[in-house]
Amino acid sequence: MTTKKSPPKKTRKVKPVELAEAKPRTGIKFYEAGTSGLKEWYGFVSEAYNSSLYWPTVQPLYSRLRRSMPEIVSIRLAFTSWARNVKPVVNLPDDPTDDDKKYQDFIESEFENWEGGFTQWIDTVVNQVPFMGWGWWEAVPGMRDPNWKPPDGDDWRSEADDGLIGFRRLAWRDSSTFFGWGMNDKKKLQGLKQQDMPNPVITLPLKDSLHLTFGDPYNPEGLSPLEAVWRLERLKYGYEVVMGIGSEHAAGHLKISRTETGAMSESDKSAIADAAKNLLSAQEGNYGYFPNGLDGNVIDVPFGAGSFLLETIKHYSIMVYSVYMMQFVALNTMTSTGAQASQVDSTDMGVFTFNSMLDGFASQFDQQIGKRLYGWNKDAFPDLTKRPKISFSHIDKTIALGELGSFLTQMDGIINLGEDDIKAIRKRSGFLPENEPNPEDVLISAQETRKLDEKKPTEKPEEEEPKEKEKAEL
Repeated sequence: MTTKKSPPKKTRKVKPVELAEAKPRTGIKFYEAGTSGLKEWYGFVSEAYNSSLYWPTVQPLYSRLRRSMPEIVSIRLAFTSWARNVKPVVNLPDDPTDDDKKYQDFIESEFENWEGGFTQWIDTVVNQVPFMGWGWWEAVPGMRDPNWKPPDGDDWRSEADDGLIGFRRLAWRDSSTFFGWGMNDKKKLQGLKQQDMPNPVITLPLKDSLHLTFGDPYNPEGLSPLEAVWRLERLKYGYEVVMGIGSEHAAGHLKISRTETGAMSESDKSAIADAAKNLLSAQEGNYGYFPNGLDGNVIDVPFGAGSFLLETIKHYSIMVYSVYMMQFVALNTMTSTGAQASQVDSTDMGVFTFNSMLDGFASQFDQQIGKRLYGWNKDAFPDLTKRPKISFSHIDKTIALGELGSFLTQMDGIINLGEDDIKAIRKRSGFLPENEPNPEDVLISAQETRKLDEKKPTEKPEEEEPKEKEKAEL
Protein backbone atom coordinates (compact mmCIF):
# COMPACT_ATOMS: atom_id res chain seq x y z
CA MET A 1 0.00 0.00 0.00
CA THR A 2 1.45 3.31 -1.03
CA THR A 3 0.66 6.64 0.47
CA LYS A 4 0.15 9.61 -1.68
CA LYS A 5 2.45 12.48 -0.84
CA SER A 6 0.82 15.82 -0.43
CA PRO A 7 2.20 18.53 -2.69
CA PRO A 8 4.55 21.02 -1.04
CA LYS A 9 2.97 24.19 0.20
CA LYS A 10 3.57 27.23 -1.86
CA THR A 11 5.25 30.05 -0.08
CA ARG A 12 4.49 33.62 -0.97
CA LYS A 13 7.51 35.81 -1.32
CA VAL A 14 7.11 39.09 0.47
CA LYS A 15 8.95 42.03 -0.88
CA PRO A 16 10.94 43.71 1.86
CA VAL A 17 9.49 47.07 2.80
CA GLU A 18 11.88 49.92 2.99
CA LEU A 19 11.92 51.94 6.20
CA ALA A 20 10.65 55.00 4.40
CA GLU A 21 7.69 53.02 3.01
CA ALA A 22 6.66 51.56 6.41
CA LYS A 23 3.28 52.82 7.48
CA PRO A 24 2.96 54.15 11.02
CA ARG A 25 0.87 52.19 13.52
CA THR A 26 -2.41 53.90 14.25
CA GLY A 27 -4.03 54.27 17.67
CA ILE A 28 -0.74 54.27 19.63
CA LYS A 29 0.49 57.49 21.20
CA PHE A 30 4.26 57.71 21.15
CA TYR A 31 4.59 60.95 23.08
CA GLU A 32 4.58 61.75 26.79
CA ALA A 33 2.03 64.37 27.75
CA GLY A 34 2.34 64.89 31.53
CA THR A 35 5.18 65.50 33.98
CA SER A 36 6.28 63.71 37.13
CA GLY A 37 4.70 66.44 39.28
CA LEU A 38 7.95 67.07 41.10
CA LYS A 39 7.85 70.40 42.97
CA GLU A 40 10.82 71.93 41.20
CA TRP A 41 11.53 75.53 40.25
CA TYR A 42 14.74 76.80 38.60
CA GLY A 43 16.65 73.66 39.52
CA PHE A 44 15.63 73.46 43.17
CA VAL A 45 13.23 70.91 44.70
CA SER A 46 10.83 71.72 47.54
CA GLU A 47 9.34 68.33 48.42
CA ALA A 48 10.33 68.28 52.11
CA TYR A 49 7.56 68.89 54.67
CA ASN A 50 9.44 71.81 56.23
CA SER A 51 11.23 74.64 54.43
CA SER A 52 14.22 74.15 56.75
CA LEU A 53 14.77 70.80 55.02
CA TYR A 54 15.01 72.15 51.44
CA TRP A 55 18.25 71.64 49.56
CA PRO A 56 20.83 73.18 49.51
CA THR A 57 20.19 75.00 52.82
CA VAL A 58 19.59 71.70 54.63
CA GLN A 59 23.08 70.37 53.87
CA PRO A 60 24.78 71.83 57.00
CA LEU A 61 21.95 70.43 59.18
CA TYR A 62 22.19 66.93 57.73
CA SER A 63 25.99 67.09 57.95
CA ARG A 64 25.78 67.99 61.66
CA LEU A 65 23.39 65.11 62.39
CA ARG A 66 25.51 62.68 60.40
CA ARG A 67 28.73 63.70 62.12
CA SER A 68 27.79 64.50 65.72
CA MET A 69 24.57 62.71 66.72
CA PRO A 70 25.68 59.59 68.64
CA GLU A 71 22.84 57.41 67.35
CA ILE A 72 23.54 58.28 63.71
CA VAL A 73 27.29 57.85 64.18
CA SER A 74 26.77 54.33 65.59
CA ILE A 75 24.51 53.47 62.62
CA ARG A 76 27.16 54.73 60.20
CA LEU A 77 29.81 52.62 61.89
CA ALA A 78 27.56 49.55 61.66
CA PHE A 79 26.89 50.22 57.96
CA THR A 80 30.62 50.67 57.33
CA SER A 81 31.62 47.43 59.06
CA TRP A 82 28.92 45.50 57.21
CA ALA A 83 29.75 47.07 53.83
CA ARG A 84 33.38 45.95 54.04
CA ASN A 85 32.15 42.35 53.79
CA VAL A 86 30.17 43.10 50.60
CA LYS A 87 31.53 42.06 47.22
CA PRO A 88 30.36 42.83 43.66
CA VAL A 89 28.76 39.94 41.78
CA VAL A 90 28.54 39.61 37.98
CA ASN A 91 25.68 37.21 37.20
CA LEU A 92 26.15 34.88 34.21
CA PRO A 93 23.40 33.13 32.21
CA ASP A 94 22.61 29.46 32.80
CA ASP A 95 24.77 28.21 29.92
CA PRO A 96 27.53 30.84 29.60
CA THR A 97 29.77 31.09 26.57
CA ASP A 98 33.50 31.77 26.69
CA ASP A 99 32.81 35.44 25.96
CA ASP A 100 30.32 35.54 28.84
CA LYS A 101 33.05 34.34 31.18
CA LYS A 102 35.60 36.76 29.70
CA TYR A 103 33.17 39.64 30.13
CA GLN A 104 32.63 38.59 33.75
CA ASP A 105 36.38 38.68 34.34
CA PHE A 106 36.54 42.11 32.71
CA ILE A 107 33.85 43.58 34.98
CA GLU A 108 35.31 42.00 38.13
CA SER A 109 38.76 43.38 37.35
CA GLU A 110 37.24 46.79 36.65
CA PHE A 111 36.05 47.08 40.26
CA GLU A 112 39.68 47.09 41.39
CA ASN A 113 41.18 48.89 38.40
CA TRP A 114 39.65 52.27 39.10
CA GLU A 115 41.22 54.51 41.74
CA GLY A 116 40.35 53.42 45.28
CA GLY A 117 38.63 50.23 44.14
CA PHE A 118 35.25 48.88 45.14
CA THR A 119 35.92 49.01 48.91
CA GLN A 120 36.50 52.76 48.97
CA TRP A 121 33.48 53.40 46.77
CA ILE A 122 31.02 51.26 48.79
CA ASP A 123 32.36 52.83 51.99
CA THR A 124 31.45 56.27 50.63
CA VAL A 125 28.02 55.02 49.52
CA VAL A 126 26.88 53.70 52.91
CA ASN A 127 28.33 56.72 54.76
CA GLN A 128 26.60 59.30 52.55
CA VAL A 129 23.58 58.18 50.53
CA PRO A 130 21.36 56.70 53.33
CA PHE A 131 21.81 59.92 55.32
CA MET A 132 21.88 62.65 52.69
CA GLY A 133 19.29 60.91 50.49
CA TRP A 134 21.42 61.04 47.35
CA GLY A 135 25.01 60.87 46.12
CA TRP A 136 26.82 61.96 42.97
CA TRP A 137 29.99 60.61 41.38
CA GLU A 138 31.57 61.83 38.17
CA ALA A 139 32.37 58.65 36.21
CA VAL A 140 35.65 59.46 34.47
CA PRO A 141 36.53 56.95 31.68
CA GLY A 142 40.00 55.59 31.04
CA MET A 143 41.81 53.21 28.69
CA ARG A 144 42.82 49.88 30.23
CA ASP A 145 46.39 50.16 28.99
CA PRO A 146 49.36 50.84 31.34
CA ASN A 147 50.97 53.00 28.65
CA TRP A 148 47.89 55.18 28.18
CA LYS A 149 48.11 58.60 29.81
CA PRO A 150 44.95 60.65 30.55
CA PRO A 151 44.72 63.81 28.45
CA ASP A 152 44.22 66.09 31.48
CA GLY A 153 47.55 65.21 33.09
CA ASP A 154 46.03 62.80 35.63
CA ASP A 155 48.56 60.47 37.28
CA TRP A 156 46.24 57.43 37.09
CA ARG A 157 47.57 54.43 35.18
CA SER A 158 45.67 51.24 34.43
CA GLU A 159 46.69 47.96 36.05
CA ALA A 160 44.88 46.02 33.30
CA ASP A 161 46.31 45.74 29.79
CA ASP A 162 43.45 44.39 27.66
CA GLY A 163 42.89 47.66 25.77
CA LEU A 164 39.21 47.91 26.78
CA ILE A 165 37.53 51.06 28.06
CA GLY A 166 36.78 51.31 31.77
CA PHE A 167 36.82 53.98 34.46
CA ARG A 168 39.88 55.55 36.00
CA ARG A 169 37.79 56.72 38.95
CA LEU A 170 34.30 57.30 40.25
CA ALA A 171 35.03 60.77 41.55
CA TRP A 172 32.89 61.77 44.56
CA ARG A 173 31.16 65.17 44.39
CA ASP A 174 30.31 66.35 47.90
CA SER A 175 26.76 67.55 48.54
CA SER A 176 28.09 70.77 50.06
CA THR A 177 28.94 71.92 46.50
CA PHE A 178 25.36 71.37 45.26
CA PHE A 179 24.06 74.39 43.30
CA GLY A 180 20.92 73.03 41.65
CA TRP A 181 19.60 70.34 39.33
CA GLY A 182 19.60 70.42 35.56
CA MET A 183 16.19 69.24 34.28
CA ASN A 184 14.29 69.25 31.01
CA ASP A 185 10.74 70.44 30.43
CA LYS A 186 9.40 67.06 31.64
CA LYS A 187 11.24 67.59 34.95
CA LYS A 188 13.54 64.70 34.12
CA LEU A 189 17.03 64.91 35.54
CA GLN A 190 19.77 65.81 33.09
CA GLY A 191 22.68 66.75 35.36
CA LEU A 192 23.99 68.35 38.54
CA LYS A 193 25.03 71.97 38.88
CA GLN A 194 28.08 72.26 41.10
CA GLN A 195 29.92 75.21 42.59
CA ASP A 196 33.02 74.66 44.68
CA MET A 197 34.16 78.15 45.62
CA PRO A 198 36.08 79.95 44.24
CA ASN A 199 35.51 77.86 41.10
CA PRO A 200 32.63 78.88 38.81
CA VAL A 201 29.37 76.94 38.43
CA ILE A 202 29.65 73.90 36.19
CA THR A 203 27.11 71.26 35.08
CA LEU A 204 27.97 67.58 35.41
CA PRO A 205 25.89 65.64 32.83
CA LEU A 206 24.05 62.58 34.12
CA LYS A 207 25.26 60.53 31.14
CA ASP A 208 28.82 60.99 32.40
CA SER A 209 28.07 60.46 36.09
CA LEU A 210 26.68 58.04 38.66
CA HIS A 211 23.66 59.28 40.61
CA LEU A 212 22.32 57.20 43.51
CA THR A 213 19.14 57.98 45.46
CA PHE A 214 17.68 56.53 48.63
CA GLY A 215 14.03 56.55 49.66
CA ASP A 216 12.41 58.13 46.58
CA PRO A 217 13.63 57.14 43.09
CA TYR A 218 11.55 59.86 41.38
CA ASN A 219 13.13 62.66 43.36
CA PRO A 220 16.77 63.45 42.46
CA GLU A 221 17.28 64.28 46.15
CA GLY A 222 15.79 60.98 47.30
CA LEU A 223 14.07 60.97 50.69
CA SER A 224 16.51 61.05 53.57
CA PRO A 225 15.45 59.40 56.86
CA LEU A 226 17.13 62.38 58.53
CA GLU A 227 13.91 64.29 57.83
CA ALA A 228 12.30 62.16 60.53
CA VAL A 229 15.44 62.16 62.69
CA TRP A 230 15.53 65.97 62.63
CA ARG A 231 12.16 66.16 64.40
CA LEU A 232 13.16 63.49 66.94
CA GLU A 233 16.48 65.22 67.57
CA ARG A 234 14.75 68.55 68.25
CA LEU A 235 12.37 66.96 70.77
CA LYS A 236 15.20 65.01 72.40
CA TYR A 237 17.34 68.15 72.60
CA GLY A 238 14.54 70.05 74.33
CA TYR A 239 14.17 67.38 77.01
CA GLU A 240 17.94 67.31 77.48
CA VAL A 241 17.95 71.07 78.12
CA VAL A 242 15.11 70.76 80.65
CA MET A 243 16.93 67.91 82.40
CA GLY A 244 20.14 69.94 82.56
CA ILE A 245 18.40 72.99 84.04
CA GLY A 246 16.47 70.85 86.51
CA SER A 247 19.62 69.03 87.60
CA GLU A 248 21.36 72.34 88.28
CA HIS A 249 18.42 73.68 90.29
CA ALA A 250 18.11 70.47 92.30
CA ALA A 251 21.82 70.23 93.00
CA GLY A 252 21.30 72.16 96.26
CA HIS A 253 21.66 75.76 97.49
CA LEU A 254 23.24 77.52 100.43
CA LYS A 255 20.82 79.00 102.98
CA ILE A 256 22.24 81.83 105.15
CA SER A 257 20.63 83.19 108.33
CA ARG A 258 21.75 85.79 110.89
CA THR A 259 22.23 84.81 114.50
CA GLU A 260 22.74 88.41 115.64
CA THR A 261 21.05 91.69 114.82
CA GLY A 262 22.73 94.25 112.67
CA ALA A 263 23.47 95.10 109.05
CA MET A 264 25.49 92.85 106.74
CA SER A 265 28.83 94.32 105.72
CA GLU A 266 30.60 93.96 102.40
CA SER A 267 33.11 91.59 103.99
CA ASP A 268 30.20 89.41 105.16
CA LYS A 269 28.81 89.27 101.64
CA SER A 270 32.24 88.33 100.27
CA ALA A 271 32.60 85.58 102.88
CA ILE A 272 29.14 84.22 101.99
CA ALA A 273 30.08 84.12 98.27
CA ASP A 274 33.29 82.27 99.05
CA ALA A 275 31.47 79.79 101.27
CA ALA A 276 28.85 79.11 98.55
CA LYS A 277 31.58 78.55 95.98
CA ASN A 278 33.48 76.18 98.24
CA LEU A 279 30.41 74.19 99.24
CA LEU A 280 28.60 73.93 95.89
CA SER A 281 31.52 73.66 93.44
CA ALA A 282 32.97 70.20 92.98
CA GLN A 283 36.37 71.66 92.12
CA GLU A 284 36.73 73.64 95.37
CA GLY A 285 35.73 71.13 98.05
CA ASN A 286 33.13 70.93 100.84
CA TYR A 287 34.20 73.58 103.33
CA GLY A 288 32.92 77.07 104.07
CA TYR A 289 33.70 80.01 106.38
CA PHE A 290 30.93 82.11 107.96
CA PRO A 291 31.61 85.42 109.80
CA ASN A 292 30.37 86.02 113.32
CA GLY A 293 26.63 86.48 113.44
CA LEU A 294 25.93 84.34 110.33
CA ASP A 295 24.99 80.68 110.03
CA GLY A 296 24.32 78.55 106.92
CA ASN A 297 23.58 75.10 105.64
CA VAL A 298 23.22 73.41 102.23
CA ILE A 299 19.64 72.58 101.23
CA ASP A 300 19.27 69.52 98.97
CA VAL A 301 16.15 69.48 96.72
CA PRO A 302 15.11 66.08 95.24
CA PHE A 303 14.76 66.13 91.42
CA GLY A 304 11.56 64.14 91.05
CA ALA A 305 11.24 64.60 87.27
CA GLY A 306 14.79 63.40 86.56
CA SER A 307 13.97 59.72 86.00
CA PHE A 308 10.98 60.62 83.80
CA LEU A 309 13.09 62.94 81.65
CA LEU A 310 15.82 60.32 81.33
CA GLU A 311 13.36 57.67 80.12
CA THR A 312 11.88 60.16 77.63
CA ILE A 313 15.33 60.94 76.24
CA LYS A 314 16.07 57.21 75.92
CA HIS A 315 12.75 56.74 74.12
CA TYR A 316 13.63 59.28 71.45
CA SER A 317 17.08 57.72 71.04
CA ILE A 318 15.46 54.34 70.37
CA MET A 319 13.10 56.01 67.90
CA VAL A 320 16.13 57.37 66.00
CA TYR A 321 17.50 53.82 65.75
CA SER A 322 14.07 52.57 64.66
CA VAL A 323 14.04 54.99 61.71
CA TYR A 324 16.93 52.95 60.26
CA MET A 325 15.55 49.62 61.62
CA MET A 326 18.57 49.41 63.93
CA GLN A 327 16.73 49.42 67.28
CA PHE A 328 18.46 46.19 68.29
CA VAL A 329 21.48 48.37 69.23
CA ALA A 330 19.45 49.92 72.06
CA LEU A 331 17.59 46.85 73.37
CA ASN A 332 18.97 45.56 76.69
CA THR A 333 21.64 48.27 76.65
CA MET A 334 19.95 51.68 76.73
CA THR A 335 16.84 50.28 78.35
CA SER A 336 16.24 48.01 81.33
CA THR A 337 13.65 45.98 79.41
CA GLY A 338 13.53 43.97 76.21
CA ALA A 339 13.54 40.24 75.76
CA GLN A 340 16.42 38.39 74.11
CA ALA A 341 14.02 37.11 71.44
CA SER A 342 13.01 40.63 70.44
CA GLN A 343 16.66 41.64 70.19
CA VAL A 344 17.38 38.70 67.86
CA ASP A 345 14.36 39.54 65.70
CA SER A 346 15.41 43.19 65.50
CA THR A 347 18.92 42.17 64.48
CA ASP A 348 17.50 40.06 61.66
CA MET A 349 15.39 43.01 60.50
CA GLY A 350 18.38 45.35 60.58
CA VAL A 351 20.49 42.99 58.46
CA PHE A 352 17.59 42.40 56.05
CA THR A 353 17.07 46.16 55.67
CA PHE A 354 20.77 46.70 54.98
CA ASN A 355 20.82 43.97 52.32
CA SER A 356 17.70 45.43 50.68
CA MET A 357 19.31 48.88 50.67
CA LEU A 358 22.36 47.44 48.90
CA ASP A 359 20.10 45.74 46.33
CA GLY A 360 18.68 49.15 45.45
CA PHE A 361 22.12 50.68 45.09
CA ALA A 362 23.30 47.74 42.97
CA SER A 363 20.33 48.09 40.62
CA GLN A 364 21.05 51.80 40.07
CA PHE A 365 24.75 51.07 39.60
CA ASP A 366 23.99 48.39 37.01
CA GLN A 367 21.57 50.62 35.09
CA GLN A 368 24.11 53.43 34.82
CA ILE A 369 27.67 52.11 35.04
CA GLY A 370 26.93 48.55 33.87
CA LYS A 371 25.15 49.68 30.71
CA ARG A 372 27.87 52.20 29.96
CA LEU A 373 30.64 49.59 30.17
CA TYR A 374 28.62 47.24 27.96
CA GLY A 375 28.03 49.89 25.31
CA TRP A 376 31.72 50.74 25.14
CA ASN A 377 33.07 47.17 25.00
CA LYS A 378 30.37 44.84 23.61
CA ASP A 379 32.10 44.55 20.20
CA ALA A 380 35.09 42.91 21.92
CA PHE A 381 32.81 40.06 23.07
CA PRO A 382 30.88 38.97 19.93
CA ASP A 383 29.58 35.72 21.46
CA LEU A 384 28.15 37.39 24.54
CA THR A 385 24.73 35.89 25.32
CA LYS A 386 23.39 39.03 26.97
CA ARG A 387 24.63 41.77 29.26
CA PRO A 388 25.39 40.20 32.66
CA LYS A 389 23.68 42.10 35.49
CA ILE A 390 25.77 43.47 38.35
CA SER A 391 24.64 42.90 41.91
CA PHE A 392 26.16 43.05 45.40
CA SER A 393 26.56 40.15 47.80
CA HIS A 394 24.56 40.05 51.04
CA ILE A 395 25.90 39.91 54.57
CA ASP A 396 24.90 36.94 56.70
CA LYS A 397 23.79 37.23 60.28
CA THR A 398 25.92 35.24 62.70
CA ILE A 399 24.06 32.19 63.97
CA ALA A 400 24.57 31.17 67.60
CA LEU A 401 26.14 27.74 68.00
CA GLY A 402 23.20 26.63 70.16
CA GLU A 403 20.72 27.51 67.40
CA LEU A 404 22.89 25.82 64.77
CA GLY A 405 23.17 22.66 66.86
CA SER A 406 19.43 22.61 67.56
CA PHE A 407 18.69 22.95 63.85
CA LEU A 408 21.00 20.07 62.93
CA THR A 409 19.46 17.88 65.63
CA GLN A 410 15.93 18.54 64.37
CA MET A 411 16.92 17.92 60.74
CA ASP A 412 18.77 14.69 61.51
CA GLY A 413 17.08 11.88 59.62
CA ILE A 414 14.80 14.26 57.68
CA ILE A 415 17.19 15.63 55.08
CA ASN A 416 20.40 14.14 53.72
CA LEU A 417 23.36 16.50 54.07
CA GLY A 418 25.79 16.55 51.17
CA GLU A 419 29.39 17.72 50.99
CA ASP A 420 28.39 21.30 50.14
CA ASP A 421 25.97 21.35 53.08
CA ILE A 422 28.69 20.21 55.47
CA LYS A 423 31.02 22.93 54.16
CA ALA A 424 28.34 25.59 54.65
CA ILE A 425 27.63 24.39 58.21
CA ARG A 426 31.31 24.36 59.10
CA LYS A 427 31.68 27.88 57.69
CA ARG A 428 28.68 29.24 59.61
CA SER A 429 30.09 27.83 62.85
CA GLY A 430 32.58 30.68 62.86
CA PHE A 431 35.66 28.68 63.87
CA LEU A 432 35.68 25.33 62.02
CA PRO A 433 37.59 25.09 58.71
CA GLU A 434 35.39 24.70 55.66
CA ASN A 435 37.06 21.46 54.55
CA GLU A 436 37.26 18.56 56.96
CA PRO A 437 40.87 17.39 57.46
CA ASN A 438 41.92 14.13 55.80
CA PRO A 439 41.98 11.27 58.39
CA GLU A 440 45.23 9.93 56.87
CA ASP A 441 46.89 13.30 57.39
CA VAL A 442 45.69 13.37 61.00
CA LEU A 443 47.10 9.85 61.56
CA ILE A 444 50.47 10.75 60.02
CA SER A 445 50.65 13.89 62.16
CA ALA A 446 49.94 11.82 65.31
CA GLN A 447 52.64 9.29 64.37
CA GLU A 448 55.21 12.03 63.82
CA THR A 449 54.37 13.52 67.20
CA ARG A 450 54.81 10.11 68.88
CA LYS A 451 58.24 9.68 67.28
CA LEU A 452 59.33 13.06 68.61
CA ASP A 453 58.15 12.12 72.08
CA GLU A 454 60.16 8.88 71.96
CA LYS A 455 63.32 10.74 71.00
CA LYS A 456 63.19 12.99 74.09
CA PRO A 457 65.95 12.16 76.64
CA THR A 458 64.73 10.43 79.78
CA GLU A 459 64.97 12.31 83.02
CA LYS A 460 67.86 11.45 85.38
CA PRO A 461 66.86 9.36 88.43
CA GLU A 462 67.03 11.10 91.73
CA GLU A 463 70.23 10.41 93.71
CA GLU A 464 69.84 8.02 96.62
CA GLU A 465 70.30 9.47 100.03
CA PRO A 466 73.75 8.66 101.53
CA LYS A 467 73.92 5.90 104.07
CA GLU A 468 74.04 6.65 107.75
CA LYS A 469 77.82 6.00 107.94
CA GLU A 470 78.56 8.27 105.03
CA LYS A 471 76.34 10.89 106.63
CA ALA A 472 78.40 10.64 109.84
CA GLU A 473 81.67 10.99 107.93
CA LEU A 474 80.31 13.98 106.21
